[in-house]
Amino acid sequence: MSLRETELLEHCQFILANRQIRNKFVILCEGEIKKTAGRLSPQSYRAMEDFPDANFYKACVPRDWRQQIPTFFNCGDRNDVLNTYFNLLRLHEDNPEASYLNPQQLFAIVDLGLF
Repeated sequence: MSLRETELLEHCQFILANRQIRNKFVILCEGEIKKTAGRLSPQSYRAMEDFPDANFYKACVPRDWRQQIPTFFNCGDRNDVLNTYFNLLRLHEDNPEASYLNPQQLFAIVDLGLF
């Protein structure tokens, strides 16, 4: 189930304001965004790195890179990942002072699922 427009905007604003992404690569991947009582919560964002896709990609990073490990964010389904990617770029361009994002270090990973 895709994120509604308001949920997508809230999700993107949280990512842009997150200090963990400063000077790091940001990887958007598929995965469930936990909601608490119908709202996205800070705890749900912290728990995102405990989900399968984020864990898998994080485990693929060589040990020598641990100091520069990317920050992973689950963004829902494939469509949500792509929508989040383009919304982050647009929001950052609109107000770069309110963002810790470096657009050159933003990536999205999606499963193609071609069968």
